[in-house]
Amino acid sequence: MTKAGSVGGTDGARTLLRLLASLARSHDPLSIDELTEENHLAPAAARRALLALTQEGFAAVDLGSGQYIVGPKFIQLAKLTRSTHLLEREIRPVIHELAQAACETVTFNTYVPGATSAVCMLVEESPAPLHYAVEVGEMKPLHAGSSGRAILAHLSDEEIQSYIERTGLPALTTRTITNPEILWREIRKIRKKGYALSRGQRLDGAVAIAGSVFDGDGVIHASLVLTVPAYRYRLADADRLTTLVMETAARISDLMRASGAP
Repeated sequence: MTKAGSVGGTDGARTLLRLLASLARSHDPLSIDELTEENHLAPAAARRALLALTQEGFAAVDLGSGQYIVGPKFIQLAKLTRSTHLLEREIRPVIHELAQAACETVTFNTYVPGATSAVCMLVEESPAPLHYAVEVGEMKPLHAGSSGRAILAHLSDEEIQSYIERTGLPALTTRTITNPEILWREIRKIRKKGYALSRGQRLDGAVAIAGSVFDGDGVIHASLVLTVPAYRYRLADADRLTTLVMETAARISDLMRASGAP
């Protein structure tokens, strides 16, 4: 038994999909009459299906015309699908190249506006026997280490100040920056140099070099981070590793722009 306003069974599922396809293809809001005619549906069936779609957020009523458009959940699902494709098919091979070239672990950490942490979305581990293991889904506070600061530095000054006030800059290690003045100094340095460098500020004994990745609109989207055990990090390698990270971050930003990813 289905609830009032719901659409059940194979025919009901087919109706929902056909209506969603019509809304997705159209550049303009569509009326019930247009949707029923295009999909050869009975008006009552179309109304039940549209009610279910709007209740679940996959369709919405356009305020200007009173007709139907795709809803916020449909848009989120489309973005997620495109983002997953971009991550696995295009970005992962690029960070794999970096991990192999540097012989160190590389992570790709995305940022959602308003959040206080970046989220690790991709990991390519170092081919070296001894390396840092990082898990997908790991949260990285924006002030603690280069993975977060490569993002934080490209927010507005107002957003950065809000972050400082909201979080209080908690310490993760004895080296974590917890002083706002020092954090602002680091942010200015990142903006000038184009990359972030940290030592043991999120993980004891780790050196991290991070580049910033921007989306198709030029807005900060993620950080690309190379993590090196401190004992293996040599100043003689610093310029080479930093250049690799910055060039790879620029390549990924280009991929984001080419894909139109918001």
